[in-house]
Amino acid sequence: MSETPLGAFLRARRRRLAPAEAGLSAVGRRRTPGLRREEVAVRAGISADYYARLEQGRQRVPTGQVLDGIAGALNLAAPERAYLHRLAEHQRQRTAAGPVTPAEEAPVLSAATLALLETLDAAPAFVTGPSFDLLAWNRPAGLLMAWPEQRPPHERNLLWQVFCCPYGDETPANRELEGSIGADLVAGLRAHHADRPGDRALEVLVRRLSAQSPAFAALWDRHRAGPPRQGRLHVRHPELDAEVLEYTVLALPEEGRHVFVCLAPPGSRARRVFRAALADPSTSARV
Repeated sequence: MSETPLGAFLRARRRRLAPAEAGLSAVGRRRTPGLRREEVAVRAGISADYYARLEQGRQRVPTGQVLDGIAGALNLAAPERAYLHRLAEHQRQRTAAGPVTPAEEAPVLSAATLALLETLDAAPAFVTGPSFDLLAWNRPAGLLMAWPEQRPPHERNLLWQVFCCPYGDETPANRELEGSIGADLVAGLRAHHADRPGDRALEVLVRRLSAQSPAFAALWDRHRAGPPRQGRLHVRHPELDAEVLEYTVLALPEEGRHVFVCLAPPGSRARRVFRAALADPSTSARV
């Protein structure tokens, strides 16, 4: 059988877990990083052969109890434990009924969501879809992101902003392997990927970003999964100078939709520029 998303995830997380993190002694020479398959199997209470077949895509989907054992063996956090179960469920569905073509996403935002965005008019605020496409933004956010409405559709995406746009290239802190907005966005995309097997548009997005950004490719290969969280956005912009903006993320009732709100420090040049953009009728917004 060919490699499965479940097997790829298990292998990636096994290789990322250091023996010391699993309470094991790193005695002897190890040919590959992380734990051995046998060590994961012992910790999970299953046979080494069974676990090897799971990674290789040669084993039927295990029960929830076995998945929980494997999650504990790999020290998975709650979001990644849920992601593991979703991968298994989708693999079970594909085995039973064959590939499933995902439904098209409706781009329409609710009136309540648009009203919320208009209310958040003193700071950059924007709405993203499940693949972090930019669906709507206010004037300060338009300034911060160099007017997305003026660029090709595939560039109107928060991942592209962080990993591929010219300003993004000057802010490597946004693409660190741990604790960065880039790491969180890739984890969010990976989680979304589990729920949309066979989504060709999503596959094209991943290929495009991987080809243009080695940093994205490295984060994607880590197989971390989870929802986007609040954090810090490092900004280098000709009208803002170098700034660090705190941001928060609000989950919307529509599945996979989020509002990002960036907060400039009091008294900063960025806050003054954002207020000026709000008052300038020549600046644009998409709400």
